[in-house]
Amino acid sequence: MKSTIRIVTLATILITARAYGQYYPVGDPFGSTVSAQSLGMGGVGTALPSDNAAATIANPAALGMFSLGSGLNAATDPTGSLNFSAGNAGTSLNDLWPQLPLKAGIGIGYSNVSYSNSTYSFSALPRVVIQQTGTFNGISAGVGFDYYIKLGFGYTFRWINSRFSDLEGTPFKHTAEDFGALVQIPIVSIVDHEKERTVRESSGIDPHLDFNVGYAMRNWGGFVNSVRALPTEADLGWSLDGALSSDVDGHHWKWLSISWSEQAGTSPIMTDSAIGAINAFFGTADTTWNYYNRYEKGLGRFGIWQNLVIGKASATVGVARGGQIGLGEFLYLRAGDVTYPGNPTATTFGWGLRLDGLIKCLVFLKSISPHSPFAEFLLDHVDLQYDFGREYSAAYFGGEKFESLNLVVR
Repeated sequence: MKSTIRIVTLATILITARAYGQYYPVGDPFGSTVSAQSLGMGGVGTALPSDNAAATIANPAALGMFSLGSGLNAATDPTGSLNFSAGNAGTSLNDLWPQLPLKAGIGIGYSNVSYSNSTYSFSALPRVVIQQTGTFNGISAGVGFDYYIKLGFGYTFRWINSRFSDLEGTPFKHTAEDFGALVQIPIVSIVDHEKERTVRESSGIDPHLDFNVGYAMRNWGGFVNSVRALPTEADLGWSLDGALSSDVDGHHWKWLSISWSEQAGTSPIMTDSAIGAINAFFGTADTTWNYYNRYEKGLGRFGIWQNLVIGKASATVGVARGGQIGLGEFLYLRAGDVTYPGNPTATTFGWGLRLDGLIKCLVFLKSISPHSPFAEFLLDHVDLQYDFGREYSAAYFGGEKFESLNLVVR
């Protein structure tokens, strides 16, 4: 059994893909940086397990992870030029089939993203401008498994109504698909299992250290040949989450947590060589009017060492990275940056509040009784979350700020 655990863990770490592509920015507003939580950490989100409903927009596999805990969540951000609403429901399959040899869950979700921004010019015809607007509705499904390590898989089918797609501004209507996978390796728990004891037995403090790997392919569809269609983007990332927790009247309380994540993004779209030859013949290099783009095979041109270990952008891959410190499971402080070739680095900052953590802090300080009906109900069933994120340069969102509310019902 122990050797099986080692093999599965090692294989999971090594499942990182290498393929091909041309880059669209990691900061694409329809991808990882939909939520204020993600924006505060530089735009990362693909490899961050989260109970925020917007996490499914960045990586549908987050729905699979969420389903392991059984519950509902709903989030909204009505601020800024980008608005979203999302909701998910997950349930444990073990309640239906107790004989299952591992913990499993299944979930469904819905998301709506709308975007309206100022006009911009095409590089080929700078006098022509288009109003950037779009509405994107998606239905998601996810499944999760927990057997020493946690695995989440997700899929989203999306309807697109966008004015990004052609020069005249005619609405572009199409469908697209998202695919995602997320792996969480609880390092401390695996070590405890190997030693057949826990650190908490001697110290009273329960340490946590999780290593996460996530991959998402978003907006995959048949509209690759449309001019300026919504970019298809592939993201590959990792995160490391550490925490110290204690028991507060029977409830798990992470009174200190630290997270760091890095994420690489690229677009698996290439131009046929024949079009390149035509451009060369006519002396033009602009591919704005190219109707012969096609998807490359593979999952995205990622350099594991350069993009994901060192965190350095390359010619076709942009990099986002960010960190978070959690205090009392109530206050979260975030910062990060995002870089892609030919553009300056954008820095971000954010913070968040959690009602669940506030109640635990008050119980720890003995300001409220943990046995009061109000406190027991909130601790067992409800969490309300507020997040704020802001970018401090005009390179990506023009100094945009996001604010969001997320409700979790267990």
